[in-house]
Amino acid sequence: CPRGWVGYNGVCYYLSKDYSTWEQGQERCSELGASLAILKDEEMDLLFRLRGNVDYWLGLRRRGERLHWGDGSSYSSWVPVLGNSECVYLADDKFRSEMCSNERPYVCSKAQAPL
Repeated sequence: CPRGWVGYNGVCYYLSKDYSTWEQGQERCSELGASLAILKDEEMDLLFRLRGNVDYWLGLRRRGERLHWGDGSSYSSWVPVLGNSECVYLADDKFRSEMCSNERPYVCSKAQAPL
């Protein structure tokens, strides 16, 4: 993974220091060749450990009744998502949702380049 990123299970994660809206986070991640983080269950534990005390935007968004990751896949995890807002962030050991226009740090993810 690039410097400043964390590698796990073939995926590289970047935890931002700057604050942005959900959309801006998505843009900044794509400038880094990544997207807002898309997490599999086994990766959630890692991010809960890495997050320290910071709440990060994730690449998870509510469309109507359903939650979808940025790659279009449905959300099917055991981790509850609290609130009925559109955009989802990492908080404590669960996910919460709030208005996408709020500013917080964000997590990007991309596939690890083959060695």
